[in-house]
Amino acid sequence: MAVHKVDGVDGVNHFPKKSVTLYCEASSISAGQWVMFGTDTTNGLGGSVKLATLVSTNGCSAVIGIATQTLTAAGNLVVQTAGKYEDAYVDTDIAVGLGISGCNTTAGSASLTDASTFQVIGVALETEGTSAGESGTAERADVMIIDQGFF
Repeated sequence: MAVHKVDGVDGVNHFPKKSVTLYCEASSISAGQWVMFGTDTTNGLGGSVKLATLVSTNGCSAVIGIATQTLTAAGNLVVQTAGKYEDAYVDTDIAVGLGISGCNTTAGSASLTDASTFQVIGVALETEGTSAGESGTAERADVMIIDQGFF
């Protein structure tokens, strides 16, 4: 089990992260965008991802994490599936402490969670926006990705 700790020697915060390399079938994806399972079978079912989009009104349970690199063509992609991620793509209504789901309104961006419809995939660690006390970047915020146990 991963544990957040502050090192007693140098005082550096350590946030455990979990990543996996999967085949990305998307033609273009940016670091910080949320991804979901894809249907490409290059690495077998469950071995590919694409930009997260709303699957149906039943939610986005196929969202598994955040792209950690930018791709301009299909290929292998490192996806962070748990832990703190800085400057993830989020919708404009994200505020610190709120549960977030994947991709309700904008492809690749996390949305506020409607607990009756969407699975919580993370928690906002800061408020989105450029005003005082916010993340400093529009539609970006630090998030804590909840490990869903897929990998």
